Amino acid sequence: MAKIVMSIVAFSLMLTLVTGISLLEPLNAVAGEEPLHLGTVGPGQTLELQFSRDTGLPAAINPTTGHNAFWDQASVIQSTLPPGWESRDSLRYESPLTVFATVSPNALKGDYLFSVGFTDEYEGTEPEIAKFKVTVDPDVLDVSLSQPTVTAGVGQPAVFALVAKSKSVASDTFTIKASGLPYDWQFTKTFFLPHGSEQVVFFEVVGNIQKEVPFQINVTSVSSRDITKTANAKVITESTLLQDAKSTSLGLPLFPSVEQQVYAIIGLVANLLFK
Repeated sequence: MAKIVMSIVAFSLMLTLVTGISLLEPLNAVAGEEPLHLGTVGPGQTLELQFSRDTGLPAAINPTTGHNAFWDQASVIQSTLPPGWESRDSLRYESPLTVFATVSPNALKGDYLFSVGFTDEYEGTEPEIAKFKVTVDPDVLDVSLSQPTVTAGVGQPAVFALVAKSKSVASDTFTIKASGLPYDWQFTKTFFLPHGSEQVVFFEVVGNIQKEVPFQINVTSVSSRDITKTANAKVITESTLLQDAKSTSLGLPLFPSVEQQVYAIIGLVANLLFK
C-alpha cells in the first residue's frame, strides 16, 4: 500500500513539473503543443523569441540531485516556416536561448504559424516542440506630434517632438524625413523603437524664408516600406527683433572676434528670457 501511495505522489509530482516551454520575450508565457498567439508583427520585421533553459523536469541521468535539466538549444523548425520567412537558431547553451524569425517582406495580412524545437543533449530530457502564431499587419505603428505647429526665426531650427508608439511584438528601426517643404531639406533621422514601447523623438527643420509652411513628417520602417505613417506639421518662420536676437546665438562669423562675443551674449539672454 505504501508503495502505491508513493507511486501516486511521484506521478503527481511529475505532472506538476511538466510546465511546458517558458517563453520570456516578447511576452512572458508558457508555450506548448497549442499554438501561442504572440501578437501582431509587420511584414519584414524580425521576431526575437527568448526562452528559459529550465525544462521544469529533473535531470534523468542523475535525478537524486534534485536539479532540473536544461535545454541546450532552441531551433526553428524550417518545415513549419511560412514561404519567404527566414530564421536563426539559438546558440548552444546560451542563456536565455534566443531564436529569430523574420517575416517575409511580401507577407499578406493574416495569421501565420511556426514551431520551435528544443533539445537536451546530456541530461536525458526528451525533445519538445512549441508552436506559435502571429498576425501579420503593416499597421503596427502610431505617430503624433505633441505640437504640430512650431514657430522659429529665419535660419533657426524648428524642433518638433514626434511621439512614436509600437503596436508590434517585434522591435524595429525607423527613419524620419520631412516632405512638402518649398526648400531643399534632405535631413533624415533614424531611431530604434523596441516592441510595444512608446518614445519621443525630436526632429528639426530650418526655414530659410519668412513664411508659414505646412508639410509632412514621414516615419518609415527599415524592414518594409509598407510600415509607414505620416504626421501633418506646420513651421512658421518669422523675422522679428526677438527672433533676430535669438538667432545671434548661432554665431556671426563675419564679424570681428570682439563683436562675436557681444552677439553671443545677446543671443544667450534672448533664448533664456524669451523662450
